[in-house]
Amino acid sequence: MAAVVLIVLGLAFAYLAGRSSGDDESASSGGWGSGVTLVFTGDETAKPTVAKGSATGEYDVTFDRPVTIAQSQLAAVGTDADQLLMKLGWDATSQTLTITATAWASAISRTDAATDGAQASIVLVRTPTPKLTNTCISVSAPAPYTKLTGITTVSGKAQLFEAGPMTILARAPGKGTTSTRVKTASSALEPYSKDVNLPLLDAPEEGYISAFEPSAKDGSPICEVDVPVYMSPGG
Repeated sequence: MAAVVLIVLGLAFAYLAGRSSGDDESASSGGWGSGVTLVFTGDETAKPTVAKGSATGEYDVTFDRPVTIAQSQLAAVGTDADQLLMKLGWDATSQTLTITATAWASAISRTDAATDGAQASIVLVRTPTPKLTNTCISVSAPAPYTKLTGITTVSGKAQLFEAGPMTILARAPGKGTTSTRVKTASSALEPYSKDVNLPLLDAPEEGYISAFEPSAKDGSPICEVDVPVYMSPGG
């Protein structure tokens, strides 16, 4: 049988559809997915099967018929894969596509693989689903389980007492934290956006972008949202 040619079409997060709110597919599916989408050329679609590899965070994808993946296709999406905490590799001899999670590997609870027409998807699902809305604050950017470098824009919506300010932290537990504050235009539900400097780190670290409103009573955090991310060194 002639080999089926696969082209790496792109990478998708938020469970394949960019959805992340509490009432969407990503939440009902019980996790946050980071995945690879493949498109087939030729007459046959190859069904993928995913198995854990020999190293932590490594997953080996094999197919039910011979396939071909050009190294140039993997190189073309290398930056996107890095942003979504993945490395992709193809071994033509063993017919294995290797997906390696570069961070937050311990949060991966399952893998999903499916075919739909001429496309196949392989998704690494991390649990629990990050809660990006908490009463008076929501965070729409950055997306969970993505790589951040240098100055990062944090945005979303908030309804703050007397328009705030609210506090935004970029924190790598035990390694470093930066803090900034932002007000909204009014006490109604309003959009916010703030550039945040990441902490200076000696090496890349798993961490969080955290947003909360200090309580008017005692200053304790309320409406806190914690977005898991991966921070590059250098701030």
